[in-house]
Amino acid sequence: MATLRERITAPAHLELPVPIAGLTFRAATRDDLPAVHGLAVAAAAVDDPHARPSTASLERTFSTEGLDLERDTLVGIDPGGHVQAYGIVIDVPSRVTAARVVLEGAVHPVLRDRGIGRRVLAWLVGRARQHLAALDLDLPATISIGAPQGSGALRLAARAGLEPVRHWVDMQVVFDERGDEELPPMPVGYRLRPITPDDIEPLRHAKNDAFRDHWGSQPMVASDWHGFLTAPIARLDLGRVVVDPAGAIVAFALVEVDPDGFAARGRSYGYVHWVGVVRGARGTGLAPIVLDATLRGMQGDGLDAAVLHVDAENPSGAGRIYERLGFVAGPVHVTASTSL
Repeated sequence: MATLRERITAPAHLELPVPIAGLTFRAATRDDLPAVHGLAVAAAAVDDPHARPSTASLERTFSTEGLDLERDTLVGIDPGGHVQAYGIVIDVPSRVTAARVVLEGAVHPVLRDRGIGRRVLAWLVGRARQHLAALDLDLPATISIGAPQGSGALRLAARAGLEPVRHWVDMQVVFDERGDEELPPMPVGYRLRPITPDDIEPLRHAKNDAFRDHWGSQPMVASDWHGFLTAPIARLDLGRVVVDPAGAIVAFALVEVDPDGFAARGRSYGYVHWVGVVRGARGTGLAPIVLDATLRGMQGDGLDAAVLHVDAENPSGAGRIYERLGFVAGPVHVTASTSL
């Protein structure tokens, strides 16, 4: 196979989209974060009404290692100076088994169906191709976008050649409706405990090992991982780990809590961002043990529910584990992608 530089064509120079529907375009700055977040919330209210994007998540995106705001973002500004559209190109910094570029963006619902989204997406794809065409790597490459099933964003993505490749099920457990599940015994010498700040880097290594064979996963780099686990919505105190007799982390569950999102679901909840077991400890029953302890900790903290997303084609059968612990399947999110 040829390198990405040899096999991918990309625009030598990429102009920002020309004005359309009263919007002019420029690169985003960090000062635009509040306005971009407001737009993301307005879009989610229509496209994904049970969810509310968090400010912390958007700040993490703007801080992704290697992201160049001047070249990798754009905002559409109306005559009053308000952000009515945005786009972000995330060149995933870790490239072990594949090179991935993820696209994010939205158009305010009141301005849709005017060609703005098509223009923004075309620019995002062009910039993504520039990223990939600059790599002297002999790896598979993809450009991807994620959106709720049935959304206009997926129809727009299809017109740009991005087709559904993966489905992610939103699952929720309401603690008051949860029964007691019989758990596997803890292996001899293993210990369950809360997460501490000293676990952040060991957790990165455990996460990278646990997710090595998961679809689309690449190892997390230290800066991005640290950003996730030190963000305002990160709740290390609610997460749990299992350590082996030598003290190494072999299973984990990590939690985020964003009170601004409670109203969208009609209850307080914690989001279980990652549940994993390192490959050498699989088959020992640690996943339900660590997740059950995490759920009990969340309930003890006064939360009403827990939410997570699971790959519908997860090879480890994670969805069945979650169902046994009381999770109920809900809306589906889709990753649409094109391979290059």
